[in-house]
Amino acid sequence: MAFWGNKQEGESPQPGQQAPVQTTGTLEDGYNEIVKSKGRAPGIDLAIKLSDLILEHAVQERASDVHIESQGANLRVRFRVDGILQDMLNSPKNSDIPLTQRIRVLAGFDPEPPTSFRNEEGRFQKMLAGRAIQVRVSSFPTVNGEKLVLRVLDRQQLGLDLDQVGLDQDALTLIKKLIRNPYGIFFITGSTGSGKTTSLYAMLKNINTPMINIITLEDPVEYRLEGINQAQINAKTGFTWSEGLRTILRQDPDVIMVGEIRDFDTAEISLRAALTGHLLFTTIHTINSASIIERLFEMGVPPFLIGSSMLGAMSQRLVRKVCPKCSQNAAPPSEPVVNEFVKNMDADEGKIVKELILKPGAAYKVEKGCAECRNTGYMGRIGIFELMLMNEEIRKHILDHAPTDVIKRAAIKSGKMRTLLMDGILKARAGTTTLAEIIRVTATMV
Repeated sequence: MAFWGNKQEGESPQPGQQAPVQTTGTLEDGYNEIVKSKGRAPGIDLAIKLSDLILEHAVQERASDVHIESQGANLRVRFRVDGILQDMLNSPKNSDIPLTQRIRVLAGFDPEPPTSFRNEEGRFQKMLAGRAIQVRVSSFPTVNGEKLVLRVLDRQQLGLDLDQVGLDQDALTLIKKLIRNPYGIFFITGSTGSGKTTSLYAMLKNINTPMINIITLEDPVEYRLEGINQAQINAKTGFTWSEGLRTILRQDPDVIMVGEIRDFDTAEISLRAALTGHLLFTTIHTINSASIIERLFEMGVPPFLIGSSMLGAMSQRLVRKVCPKCSQNAAPPSEPVVNEFVKNMDADEGKIVKELILKPGAAYKVEKGCAECRNTGYMGRIGIFELMLMNEEIRKHILDHAPTDVIKRAAIKSGKMRTLLMDGILKARAGTTTLAEIIRVTATMV
C-alpha cells in the first residue's frame, strides 16, 4: 500500500565502552586482496582471514545476519541491516579458499557437509575490537551447494535500558508500573526479529535486584544476564518447556521468563503459576495484542484462567529510522489520500488514524539516500508498540469468548490502546521515521 513515498563510525567511544570495529574499503575489495595473495599463504590461512573480514564488516555495518551462499560459479555474501538484506560481495568462487569449511569447524560441525541432509546448528564466539561477538550458525543444503546463515549477537546492541527501546513516556510509565506487580502474566508478541527478546531482557534488567529470584527458560539462551538464573531448553534430554516450568516452580521463583508459549501444557502451567503468586513474562506468536486471547483459546486455555491471570500484552515491530544526514522534509498527505487509506478500517480506529495523520504540526520526513546510509535513506531501527492492559470490559469479553476484533475495539475505546499503526504515525510525525516505512511494516494490519 504505497500511499507515501547510527552508525557511530568515527566517534570516540564513551567511557567504559569498547571502540567500534573499523575496517577500510569494501568487503569486495578485501576479498579481492585475499584472492591476490593466493599461493603465498596456505588456503586455510586465507579462509581464516576472509571469515574474520566478513565478521568485522558485519559488526561495522550493524548486520544482524550474514548469508553466505553459492550462486553457480559465484560466492555471494549478504548482510541483513536494519531488517533488509543487502549484497556485500558477489564474486567468482575460489576453491583454494575453504571459507565454508572454516566456518563449519568454528561452529563445531564436521569440515565437510553431510552427504544426507540433517539439521546442523552451532555457535562460536569471536573477539573483535576487544569485545566478544557471539555467532550462531545454521547450515542448509541447496542445489548450488551449502548455504550458511550466521546470526550475529553483539552484546552492545542488546545492552538497552527500558527507557531506550522506543516506548513513549506514557507507555513507559505504564510498563514500569505493570512489571512491578507481585503476580500475573504479561505477553509480548511480534514477528521474528521484532525485538521481543530485547524488550524482555530490558524489563528483567529494570526489576532485577538481589531481593528477587528471577529464572528464565529460553531456547536458545542468546545472552547471559548478570544476576539472573537462565536455563536452556534441551528436548533431547527431556528438558522441555513444560518440564522446565514445573522444575522452576520448585526453585522458589519470584519472576519467571518463558521464552515462548507454543502449546496447551506450557500455557496452562504459566497462567496457573501467575495466579499463585508469580510474575511471568513470555512471548507468543500472533499478529497483534488482542489476538493473543484467541490464540490462547485455540490452545484450549479456559477463558476464566486468561481473564484472571493476564496483566496485559504488548505487540511490537521494528521500523527503520530515517537517515539524519540525507532525509528531507515532506508535506503531509492530502485528505482524499488519507480517506482512501482508512476506508476499510473499523470506523473508530479509522477516525483516530485520520486525525493523527492530518493533525497540524507534523515534522514528516522522506528518505533520499547517501553514502552514509548506503543509499537506503535509513539508518538504525526503533520499536513501535501496541500496549493492551487488562480491564473489566476486556475481561468480560474474554469470559464471553469474544472474537479478536471485539476485544481490539474495546481495548482502543475503554483502555485507550494505541495500535502499532497509531504509534508508528506518531513516530513519523516526529520525523524519526517515514510514513512509507510505517505502512510497509504494518501493512498486514491495515
